[in-house]
Amino acid sequence: MEKPSREHLVNDIENRLDDFFDDSSPLPSTEKTAISMEKLKSMVLSIDWEITETCLTDLIGETDALMPHFQEDRLPHTLLRMLRAVGRYIRLHKAQSHPDAIKRVMSVFASLEQITNEPQMTESIKKSIVAKEIAAFKKLKQQVEAQRAPIAGARNVDDKEAATFVPHHKFKQEMNAVEERLNSQVEALKMQLTTLQKELDDLCKR
Repeated sequence: MEKPSREHLVNDIENRLDDFFDDSSPLPSTEKTAISMEKLKSMVLSIDWEITETCLTDLIGETDALMPHFQEDRLPHTLLRMLRAVGRYIRLHKAQSHPDAIKRVMSVFASLEQITNEPQMTESIKKSIVAKEIAAFKKLKQQVEAQRAPIAGARNVDDKEAATFVPHHKFKQEMNAVEERLNSQVEALKMQLTTLQKELDDLCKR
């Protein structure tokens, strides 16, 4: 693949990351400073140990803080955006998140650490690493969309069942009301028959 084409692919994928996970926020400007991944690494390891709202919020906050440092370096910037996007997805859906989402957090961070901590690594190898993460990210997106489809279908079925249940419920109420009226009338007839029988008995005794 020619260099312009590869760069276009990376830029295109990066620009589309927000579409699926609703991952959008302005990046604050910042001056160049020494960049450390240790804090982010600690947060990623914490999530691997236990997934909590606090850990995910800290992870998202740290990726937000790191991204401005890589505005001119598309490859780590893309990985950071992926990491933030998946973190937001997990925080939103919690236990209903796709089981591969946590794997993506671990893998994306490992790739990020690799391409930023190995200065001898060539640009071609870095792009190959990021391309693999992009492909895995797209696969996760497809899996999540497939996971959502049956849920939406089930909701439609539930809505139809509810629509048919309501008139049935009303019909049952009406039948119960009719039955109660009939029972009342039968009881009234029984009382009248008892009264008539008593009057007949009284007449026979005379």
